[in-house]
Amino acid sequence: MKWYKKAFYGASSLMPLNLLGALSPTTTLFPYHHLVSDEDVLHIKQLYSYKSVKQFTADLDFLLRHFRPITADDLLKSIEKDNRLPAKSFLLSFDDGLSEVYDIAAPILLRKGVPAVLFINPAFVDNRELFYRCKISLVIDLLKKNNYTGGVIKEVSALLSLTDFSQPVIFQRIREIDQREKYILDKIGNLLEFSFDGYLKSRKPFMTASQINELSVKGFTIGAHSWDHPYYKFLSEEEQVNQTVSSCNFVQENFSPSCNTFSFPHFDSSLPQSLFDELLRQQSKIDLLFGIQNQKMELNNRMIHRFNAERPDVNLSKQVKGLMIFMMIQQMMQKNKVVRK
Repeated sequence: MKWYKKAFYGASSLMPLNLLGALSPTTTLFPYHHLVSDEDVLHIKQLYSYKSVKQFTADLDFLLRHFRPITADDLLKSIEKDNRLPAKSFLLSFDDGLSEVYDIAAPILLRKGVPAVLFINPAFVDNRELFYRCKISLVIDLLKKNNYTGGVIKEVSALLSLTDFSQPVIFQRIREIDQREKYILDKIGNLLEFSFDGYLKSRKPFMTASQINELSVKGFTIGAHSWDHPYYKFLSEEEQVNQTVSSCNFVQENFSPSCNTFSFPHFDSSLPQSLFDELLRQQSKIDLLFGIQNQKMELNNRMIHRFNAERPDVNLSKQVKGLMIFMMIQQMMQKNKVVRK
């Protein structure tokens, strides 16, 4: 975390939460995670950081002291009845359907009585496919740990259209790969003599349909997160609708959630209003949409904006206070609402 963010969170932590709650427009929290683990998860490690069991548990204890947990159904009822968010509450969510949700996070949440929405990608359920960004993490981890010959590194660089063979340049270029170039990762894997299929079968990074159904029966809401997690900005609007609706259909047909939810993969800031108009037209399929624009308001599109709560270098108490102050500033500048073109 950059120094000015640390300073901001440090200063924010000195403010009383009750006072901030009375002044801030943000009193309903929507924190999201991908996983919780004490281990190095190799297919995630080079992509983003995540919280340990101890950190995650402490964050939950903070939330439960000051806010009440709600379900997606509670949220939907409040929006439909009053067109507002339920006050002093929180709704936790997890993206991508990683196996650590079933193995680690869900048992903690059940023990503490905290519901959550679990957003899944049908392409990865039952470990049928390895998400290409997981391959990015694995490739970078391999290149960091192993002493490959100069010839191999040159071949990797050639696949990436690079003339600079330095590790920072190679790693940055690999991290920039999106769904349009994901075939390059398979070629690099072959060069490094690493089997992504073997890793998928042995490690099983994603939850199975049976595990997801078990969590659904235990009270978790299962939501959709697109079919195979593409960047929507590279898709036509027709493809965006198809990714959204097909993944929602899969969830509804296989897990029958009482509230039909969808979270956009990666980010949603570039998505046009016309996409939301089409999705809202299909209200029988989708009840609530979720984005990640840090608690901004967009109820006109039934869109709920979450914030990333899995940074291990800041506890949730500091983060929530900082978020409340930030949203107060945003409101004063009339920038606390999402307006789409």
